[in-house]
Amino acid sequence: MSSTVTSRIFPLGEFRFESGQALPNMQLAYETYGTLAPDASNAVLLFHALTGSHHAHGHNECLPEAGSFWQPENYDGWWDRMIGPGRPLDTERYFIVCANFLGSCYGSSGPASLAPDGEPWGSRFPMVTANDQVRAQMLLLDSLGIERFAVVGPSVGGMLSLAVAHMNPRRVKSVILIGVSDAPPIEHKLSVFEQIAAIELDAKYRAGRYPLADPPSRGLALARIICHKLFVYQEGLEKRARRGVGGPNDLLVWFRPTRNTESYMIHQGCKFAKRFDANAYIRIVNMWASFDLSTLTGEPSVAAAFAKYAQHAIPFLIYSIDTDCCFTPRVISQFHRRLLMAGVSSRYLRIHSLKGHDSFLLEPELYASGIRSVLGALSS
Repeated sequence: MSSTVTSRIFPLGEFRFESGQALPNMQLAYETYGTLAPDASNAVLLFHALTGSHHAHGHNECLPEAGSFWQPENYDGWWDRMIGPGRPLDTERYFIVCANFLGSCYGSSGPASLAPDGEPWGSRFPMVTANDQVRAQMLLLDSLGIERFAVVGPSVGGMLSLAVAHMNPRRVKSVILIGVSDAPPIEHKLSVFEQIAAIELDAKYRAGRYPLADPPSRGLALARIICHKLFVYQEGLEKRARRGVGGPNDLLVWFRPTRNTESYMIHQGCKFAKRFDANAYIRIVNMWASFDLSTLTGEPSVAAAFAKYAQHAIPFLIYSIDTDCCFTPRVISQFHRRLLMAGVSSRYLRIHSLKGHDSFLLEPELYASGIRSVLGALSS
């Protein structure tokens, strides 16, 4: 069994969002692994994916700040096989920091957190941008005495890694990205709109002012189903799905599934609705769909934003997954070539997997050698 770890809470105090709205008593939940060197030279900032958490390693059954959202499937770290002594994120060499996104529901302040009036913030919690996330996490690193660091970001965490490197180029030693490019394709932007609409159309959503004890579970489950099909290898879904066809479920009233893929999707959606907050989900997926590097950075073009990475000689390692429906190898290889054209030192690796976008979670060993080589070169 993995060693037990404990989450910590960093108080942000009053935090002003990019929207201009300022909220009091904001906080970030985070975990660290390994020991920070006396000169703080061995730090790695790790971002989690879309609806993940800061709990990347070890076993953690207790996160009071997350309430009932902290379910048994959260207890084991999502990258446990990547982090630890002798592993690519070697806790005997590196000090790894992973923080939960602001606006989420796993200990960081979000819509499910209590406002000063004792009620959940709900729809009063502002939309969160990538810049908000970066500023919050830089404040955390400052409090830990970390000036320079490598950054690792799978999926949506990779987009935030790009924002970190542009906003703080003198602080970033290297960038490792998995299954992501610099912008979401149009089909994902449309998918996010469908997901938000699914939640809004649930009568229990109540314009975002629902009691946490009676959430819009069906709308959130449907939103997850819409999204989940992008994360799996669709051609292999029938083999991956359970063979049995489920009976009554928490999502559908009249229709009964007749195919195992339908039961699989219902199971994934309903399970997710128990471990995440609908308002938090809207904020995180909207942040993903709204990501645009040139707009976030104020540069006249994406190429100009890339040029800043080259100016500060930040090396990149970029992975694609050949069965990824979310960010296809074609999209990611084009992103890599545009980095090269801007003068960025970028290495591109294509992973063969039948697990789709979720490969980095399910098969971390496929990414081990590249990550080990990049981090090892920086620390040697």
